[in-house]
Amino acid sequence: MIVRIQKNIAFLLKYSNLKMTKDDILELIENGLTQIINHKEISLECEVIDLVIDFHNKAINILEVTRELLIQRDIPINYLNQFKADIDQIIKIFPFRQHPISIVQPDNKIELKKSIENHMLSLENPIKTLEFNIDFFQKLNFFSSNIVAIGANGSGKTTLSNELKKYLPSTGVVISAQKVLIIPTFSGVSNFEKTHAKLRQSQVSDKSLKVTYSTESNGNSYGILNQLGGEFQVLLDNLLAERSVVRNKYFETLKDGEVVKDVPITKLDRTLTIWNSLIQHRILECTDGINITLKALSSTVSYPAHQMSDGEKVILYLIAHVLQAPESGFIISDEPEMYLHKSILKKLWDTLEQLRQDCIFVYLTHDLDFAASRITAKKVWIKSFAYPNIWEIENIPHNELPESLLLELLGSRKPILFCEGKNGSIDEKIYNILFPNFTVTPVETCFSVINYTKAFNKLHNVTVKAIGLIDSDYHGSERLKALEVENIFSIALSEPENLFFDESFLKIMSKQLMLEMKVVDEIKSDLFLLLRKEIELQASNYVSAKINYYFKDSHVSKGNTLEDVNQNYLKFSSEVNITEWHKQRITELNEIVENQDYQKAISIFNNKGLKALGNKNFKITDFTERAIKTLQFKPETQIILKEYFPKEIRNYG
Repeated sequence: MIVRIQKNIAFLLKYSNLKMTKDDILELIENGLTQIINHKEISLECEVIDLVIDFHNKAINILEVTRELLIQRDIPINYLNQFKADIDQIIKIFPFRQHPISIVQPDNKIELKKSIENHMLSLENPIKTLEFNIDFFQKLNFFSSNIVAIGANGSGKTTLSNELKKYLPSTGVVISAQKVLIIPTFSGVSNFEKTHAKLRQSQVSDKSLKVTYSTESNGNSYGILNQLGGEFQVLLDNLLAERSVVRNKYFETLKDGEVVKDVPITKLDRTLTIWNSLIQHRILECTDGINITLKALSSTVSYPAHQMSDGEKVILYLIAHVLQAPESGFIISDEPEMYLHKSILKKLWDTLEQLRQDCIFVYLTHDLDFAASRITAKKVWIKSFAYPNIWEIENIPHNELPESLLLELLGSRKPILFCEGKNGSIDEKIYNILFPNFTVTPVETCFSVINYTKAFNKLHNVTVKAIGLIDSDYHGSERLKALEVENIFSIALSEPENLFFDESFLKIMSKQLMLEMKVVDEIKSDLFLLLRKEIELQASNYVSAKINYYFKDSHVSKGNTLEDVNQNYLKFSSEVNITEWHKQRITELNEIVENQDYQKAISIFNNKGLKALGNKNFKITDFTERAIKTLQFKPETQIILKEYFPKEIRNYG
């Protein structure tokens, strides 16, 4: 469902001082339903157009949905106020809701019909607003737990961060992704009340910075940069001022002779402690009580904090932000991973979440590893964004796919091609060139390909489907036929690299290298010699792999008695015929060599060292790399090699 964030903060403000209860709103809904149903009868009597009756039905439905939501769970007061505002707006659009049906008379029927139809035209947006609030707040669990919203660049995360704040209590704080990390040098400690007021003002200000400036009359960006660059000053100024006040009070207490058990720990003290726990080779300190300095672990010489790296500065910036967020507030962090090394990122946010358990953290990120590291957070997917305020947001579904892989694939606008192999492998490079309309996703084994393809295609609310590509060498024809129904297909090659030994492909490469065509015949001859030499090895490896596939792909039928278990196991194990499988493979390999069946040879020869034949005969040392470049820049080679793949993949999209 496409959800629309409307500019309805005015309603929140209007009702913010009212102490609404769930019963109040349930009563409002019941009265509203009665009035709208009555208005529907009047509309039918007036013979309004079908669209108007449809609007009545939609309004009735959304009020019933809201009623069920309120009955089923406790809703925080700010959301109750929001729902009241939305419901009021819907109900008030029905002009004759409080009139009896007898209002309709022959002499006013046409006039009433026109009035109703004119009023109903304004009902669509209020209904969508309430639909959004119900759908959106439910998906975010009414901000009752930490949240991770995953979205790619351009999915409107920054805009959403500021829109979200409008729906949260005044304790919401936005930590912008856009940071000018300038650490000031202070000449003294400021007044705490003034720094605290500046901090609160900064926390409620708009952080999207979707602004511009005019160059007319020598206009410049100074004001914008001043706002950005001054944020660090506000954060540090308040930390220093608070520390001064707390320590002064402590020493005044000691001076008066009172016994103080614990030395007070200020927010600045905690900030320095956290920073030093993350950066092991340096020490951050504030020995003069005015300016923060840095020194190497093995040194006694300090230098100003403004000379820190961007990564070190942003750690200080984030800690200062989070520790000074209002109590029991909401901390919205836009791109929390920015500038941070992976080794520090998780530990930093784990520490901050631990220290601020009173707060709800809302992360807007495109870093999938970071998203997966927020184990207990509710995760949602920002599926799409259309300017100015339309988002499509979905819950991250529970699925058999690993969460990190699921997060990666949900953002794909292309169909998924699950294949065997590893990330960065030659297989992946080949498939990316041949099938650019797919998001190629290596998942190592054929069993992972099968399971992940099935799991992904079970997902609801995704706009793309998955196709699986496996090797056919160890599966029977019946098994492969059954998998096709699940969108899983096979390639008749033991190794994707063998594609480069297609005869037509080799001829194009030899032409590029300005070699005679006979070099291709020499490669073919060498390949048969190598296959003949390895017949026993190839057959034994084939049988070993087939046994592994058989045991992984099968299961022993359930037995209700020990005798049943024994019989089922004997039946299962009797189907493993090692001697027969070996004999059949030896025969097949001998026939290939004897008949000089080159096409069949490259389809079943499982030897990653074949590239040595290309290097030797082409007199080069980088056969695979050159083959990949040939495939990439010679479109005719792509047409040739695509023929090795099932039509369901090569013709897709």
